[in-house]
This record gives sequence, structure tokens and C-alpha cells, in this order.
Amino acid sequence: MNKNIVRIISGICLCIIISSCNNLLELDPSDTLSEEKIFSSVAQFEKGVLGCYSTYHPEYNLLIGSAMADECRLDSQNNGVNGFGNFLQRWVYSSEDNILYKTWKDHYTTIYSINLLLGNAVKVPVHNEEQREKMRSLIAELHGLRALLHFDLHRNFGASDADPNGFTVPYIMNTDINKKPARISLTDFYQNIWNDLNAARDIQHQVNFRLQNNAVIALEARIALYQKDYALAAEKATVLIQLYPLENAEHYERIWKDSNNTEVIFQLKRTNDNDLRPNTLWQNYSTGRMYFRPSYQLMSMFDEKDVRLQNFGEEEGDDIINKYPGNDYSDRINDVKIFRVSEMYLIRAEASFFMGKKQETLHDINTLRMKRNEAAQPINTVSLAEIMKERYMELSYEGHRYYDLKRLQWSITRNAEDLFSPTDKDTLQPSDKAYILPVPLKETMANPNL
Repeated sequence: MNKNIVRIISGICLCIIISSCNNLLELDPSDTLSEEKIFSSVAQFEKGVLGCYSTYHPEYNLLIGSAMADECRLDSQNNGVNGFGNFLQRWVYSSEDNILYKTWKDHYTTIYSINLLLGNAVKVPVHNEEQREKMRSLIAELHGLRALLHFDLHRNFGASDADPNGFTVPYIMNTDINKKPARISLTDFYQNIWNDLNAARDIQHQVNFRLQNNAVIALEARIALYQKDYALAAEKATVLIQLYPLENAEHYERIWKDSNNTEVIFQLKRTNDNDLRPNTLWQNYSTGRMYFRPSYQLMSMFDEKDVRLQNFGEEEGDDIINKYPGNDYSDRINDVKIFRVSEMYLIRAEASFFMGKKQETLHDINTLRMKRNEAAQPINTVSLAEIMKERYMELSYEGHRYYDLKRLQWSITRNAEDLFSPTDKDTLQPSDKAYILPVPLKETMANPNL
């Protein structure tokens, strides 16, 4: 693996950052822990685990998932070499694209930290059964995180899951920076990911801003859907549907203001110390420059009584993406939602559809639709296109749309009014070169096996 990817702070230090609403930990984001100290006790080892969250930025998946698909249009100011995500949105990017490189580097850097901790966990002194249980929990959490990060990388840089002979990103489980791993088959990749998931059992804590047992189940449901293991996907989704209620229309806004976690299975906390957060993907608050606006195509999907229309706003006579409106203390800060129970309804609906269970599919789709629009009438027939439309509407700007279209090998199609220029393409076919994101050039130059 390229040393640019896996190099951590000199001396192999681990950054520590976590902040929570209940003051679980009081840590300075600038704190670092030396390798010697981090394995000196269970408490110090946990700080190392928490440090893994500081280098993980799923915001890149939110951006790519929207910009590559049909959820947003470019603002007129977002163009040229000083633009942000504009080449991705117009499908004219190259393997030198900075966002692609940051996504790759960010994920593999965090994976390196995880592997460092897992590889040295035996050094941590354990003095009683309570500490032994704590270590088992922390190690399980690390395995779950490693699975999540690799799956993110696969969704971005791997072959479509519709390609049985496809290859995807290397699955890294060591800290040897001199190795030059090659792409691996989807079969081998998923074997590794399920090995990690099977090791991610019995996490002790239940806070939803760290990976916990329910988040692992949500990840299993998502992965099973991609693998077309529909029975398993439905089984895992059902577990969470029974635990988390859907929010009604009256309180839907609270989800996005971080004042109600009813639907949230797993999220990452964000503060002013985080330069990258969901709010900063669509506009630059420092300069006032807008990057992206909602696509007309997406906005046209909603009935006027649908509560999700509030995910769009208006400023200076044009529409804005308002799914992350800020919390009660700042209009520029929101936590990152990784898993919500509404996704589980949609996973189960799609799985039921492919298993030929029409009534179960209709039940889940209608349940979600009527929670978001209390005036909606239940539908009596359903197709895969209808399910994907509901995913498009419900999960917009959460990092799903491009990956959904890619896993099904569907074309990406945009309305003419959402194009930046009349000469831009309005359709990206699965056979087009730009349909699958390339491994960043810096990485292939350092490792030709990629």
C-alpha cells in the first residue's frame, strides 16, 4: 500500500477526537497518544479506538453519492479548477481528482490505524474479567469499523455488484506499508468483510455515535442487499425495524436538527472543529459560495404535502439543499447519519420484492410513504422502479443514489434543466468509462497492481 495512504503521524501516533452530548469523554481533539502509551492499559486502548473515528469522513460518500447521480445540479459559481466536485458532477473527472484521492486516502489511513490496534491488542495488560470483557468489546468494534470502511471503498472504487466476475479494492488486514496489494474478486472481498462482521459481535456500549451492535446489524442488512442475499437482508432489517420506530411527519424535522434520534441507528458527531461535515458539502460558509443546488428532477418527485419538501429551501431566489439545516446551536453543524431505520424499511421492501413477496413489499413502502405524507394514499402495485424512487426520495444527500444505480447497473439520467451546460451529457451508461470511479492516479503510480 502506498506510504502516502497508510502513514500516520510520525512515531505512529493516533489522533484522538470524540465529543458527545452526554460528556462520555472529555478529550482535546489535538491530543495524541504514542504507541507505547496506547497499549499501556484498557482505558488508553479505548482512546485509540476512538481515534479511528477522527480520520473517518463518510461525508465524501455523501458528496460522491449525490454529485455522481441525479440529486443535485451545479451552482453557476462552481466551475473550473477552483470548483468543488464539479468535475465529478459533470462526469468529466480524471483519476487525478482530489476528492477521489482524499476518499481513498482517508479510508485506508483509518484502516491502518484499526489494523495497528488489532495487531497489538495482545500487549494491553488485562487485570480482571471486567477489563477482559471491555477489550473483547473494543476489538469487536474495530472489526466492525474495518468492515464498514472497506465496504465504503468498494462502493466507490469497486466493480458493480451486478458483475459476478468483477474485482474490487484490496482488503487490508495488516500494517505492512511495503506490500503492494492487488484488486481482489468480489467473492474474496465479501468473505473478508463477513469474517470481520462475524468478529464484530457483542459490543458493550449502546451509544449511537460509535459503532455498536445495532449498527453492525444495519451494515449486515445493507451488505446482504448488495450481495443479493435477500433473505438475510430482510432478516437483519426486520431486527432493527422492531427496535426503531419511524418518525411521524410532525417531528421529521427534528431528525435533521439533531434533536431527535428516534430513527437514527448510527451517526458521527460533528462540531466546529470538523472542517468537513454534511453542511459544508453544498456551500462554503466562509466565502458564501454555493457549490450545489438540488436537482429539479428530485424536487419534482414530492407531493406538496410531503414533509420531505423541507429538505429544500430557498435563498436569493434559488433553491438550496436544506437536509442539514443545522442544530439548535448552529445553522452550520449537523451530525452525519450513517444508518437510519427508514433505510431498513427500504432494504426489506426491495428484498421482499425479489423474493416475490408482494404484500410485504407494499406494506413497507406504504408505511414509509404515509409517515412522510399523512395525506398519501396507499399504493396497490409496486415495481422495482417504484422502490428505487422511494429510496431516491427518502435517502437523498445521505450517500446512496449513485451507489444504488451502480449496484443495479442502471443508467444515470438527468433532466436537461439540471445540466450545467447544454453540451453536458444527460445520461451515463454502465458501459461508459466514467460510470465506475477509478483508483486515484497517485495510488496506481505507487502500486501498479491496483
